Amino acid sequence: MGIFTFAVFLAGLFSPEWHEQFYGQWVFPSVRLSMNALSFAFPFPLFWFFIPAFTFWVLWRLLSIFRNSSLKLWNRGWQSLLFLAKVILIAICFFYWVWGFNYLRPSSVERLNLNTTAVEKERVFELLEDWTGLIGLQRQRLSESGMRTEEDLFAHRVDYGILVDGLNDFLGIHNYPSFQHMPLRHWIPHGILLRNGTAGMYFPFTGESTIDPGLHPLQIPFTSAHEMGHGAGFTDEGFCNLLALLICIRAEDPFINYSGGLTFWRHIARAARSLDGDRYREFIEESLPEEIREDLQSIYRHRDRYPDWFSGLQRRMYHTYLRAHGVSEGVASYSQMLMLAESYFELYGEGEQHFD
Repeated sequence: MGIFTFAVFLAGLFSPEWHEQFYGQWVFPSVRLSMNALSFAFPFPLFWFFIPAFTFWVLWRLLSIFRNSSLKLWNRGWQSLLFLAKVILIAICFFYWVWGFNYLRPSSVERLNLNTTAVEKERVFELLEDWTGLIGLQRQRLSESGMRTEEDLFAHRVDYGILVDGLNDFLGIHNYPSFQHMPLRHWIPHGILLRNGTAGMYFPFTGESTIDPGLHPLQIPFTSAHEMGHGAGFTDEGFCNLLALLICIRAEDPFINYSGGLTFWRHIARAARSLDGDRYREFIEESLPEEIREDLQSIYRHRDRYPDWFSGLQRRMYHTYLRAHGVSEGVASYSQMLMLAESYFELYGEGEQHFD
């Protein structure tokens, strides 16, 4: 199994086009549909069962080895190490076949001819001004729908079916394989991911996109759409951010719409602040609507409820993981959302005018 998996890895490394036809168009869609069927058949998250069952099985086998009185102590230790090595090898191979080989597929950024050149300073501030106006309109529509206060926001429940429909619309437009069902699951307890430096993750062994339900409600639609993007086979973090933005701003639901717009605005604001802090602060003081200020403060207060247990550890580990799988920017790829969105809006005629 290990030799065969490594051979396919090498073939994909040297021939991404062949790998796209073999894995991207045949193997992964079959895996995705199989996992979708399993997820549809079970009313509970499969990873709730998979993780404890797998852990119990490994511990039980190790205990069985050490309880085997016919083996000498050193032999029990050797057998235990050999067993763990086999388990790790099988887990690695399984990971690559069910999802990891997507890293060897041709870049979706290149496929859509998107530009990753940094956005110039004046354009960043122009975007900041434009999107401040747009999210002001989005917030107004949200208020008109009955969600004016923080309590209203926390009482709202997101219709995830809208996100799945938006994902499939994007996949269809750009000729990617589409999937009518895309499971989204919640971790328990609340905050378990947030306290480890992340808001969501794609769990490849069960094919489930997952989020931390401790997220602020205004972050849930965008984060959910981002993780669904991984579930569809996209590995680039910046591209999944772009995908999440497009899903949200194309949705007719005002809550989902605002979640996408506000998240993108925060990316623009972060870029503007780093380029010219004084100019950014002056603009915020003069132009940012009070309702949006209150929403941002609500997000920050809620985030502070879940301080990171291991400050920066998850980010460093994930950075190393991404670099090892060919993502040269590592976690910095998250910040490419601004330049990818600017390029996508220019090429495909969407963006600020979407709300006109």
